[in-house]
Amino acid sequence: MRRRIGVAAAIVLVAAGLAVPAAQANGDPASDVLITQQVFLPFEAPISKSASDELTKTVAAANKRGFTIRVAVIAFTGDLGTAISLWRHPQDYAKFLGSELAFAYSNRLLVAMPAGFGFYRGRKPTAKEQRVLAKLQPGKTPTALTESATQAVRALAADQGVVLPTFSSGSTAWRDRAIIAAVVLLALAVLFVPARRVRGRGGARSPSAEDRTPEPD
Repeated sequence: MRRRIGVAAAIVLVAAGLAVPAAQANGDPASDVLITQQVFLPFEAPISKSASDELTKTVAAANKRGFTIRVAVIAFTGDLGTAISLWRHPQDYAKFLGSELAFAYSNRLLVAMPAGFGFYRGRKPTAKEQRVLAKLQPGKTPTALTESATQAVRALAADQGVVLPTFSSGSTAWRDRAIIAAVVLLALAVLFVPARRVRGRGGARSPSAEDRTPEPD
């Protein structure tokens, strides 16, 4: 009996091990994520935390304000799963992804690829949104692409009269602190260096002055 239980447990473990690669090799990774989440970001792309956080917060703020939208950032061909033929075709992929999500989500869907933006909203016309996106330039690197997706969400929301809050990124905050520190150091240098030179000149006596010192009688 114990042997049978051990064999059954081993079979379960093997099956679980086989299921993990199968899930990772899904035909469309973004569709799995966007069923329950608002943003899909590449699993292995080197995206800065500040850029990913800003996009996530911006999309959350848009949805909270009634501007329902979900976003897929596709930085590499691997992010498409088996739909690799749609690489460099963001609008076609947006339609494909929208159809994959239709049973769970059928509202605004934004796709950001280095080749451009795609937008889909089921059977509703999207010509207006396409014109808004045509004015924007997608980023070419994973972080820049994520940042451009954030800009696209803001532009689409603004076109509908929805103003979204800004979320300062960590990199920007660090840069601002560095600039302030540099200015303070420069100001201190300007104040104290000339003062030390003046004190130095006043404290020393020239040889000519020493020569003019009267000798005691």
